[in-house]
Amino acid sequence: MKKWMLAAAMVVAGATAALADWKTVAEVEATARSEARELAVNRTIRTMQIECTEGSVIVMTLWIREGGAKTEVRVAQQFNKGDKRDFDLSHERNVTGFRISDKGPGKYRILAK
Repeated sequence: MKKWMLAAAMVVAGATAALADWKTVAEVEATARSEARELAVNRTIRTMQIECTEGSVIVMTLWIREGGAKTEVRVAQQFNKGDKRDFDLSHERNVTGFRISDKGPGKYRILAK
């Protein structure tokens, strides 16, 4: 019995640690007008996530900036409250910022790990 309780505790601890890896980069409120936003990141990341927290948001394009270099990721997706999408950057990158083109109305959060 004690072995099962220990195993369950380890699973819960592992799941909590995995969630703790995500760091919020920004919380953004999109407007009815299409806009491009610059968000500072300044950390080494491998994965980023867009999560809609309120209303509905359309994200058209995401640019990943690494100093002077930039990589375009076409998103072209509508996010409704609760929707989220992960973007694997294929390897760890020293990301200085994101440039995101969006349109609302709604709010969304950018997370990275």
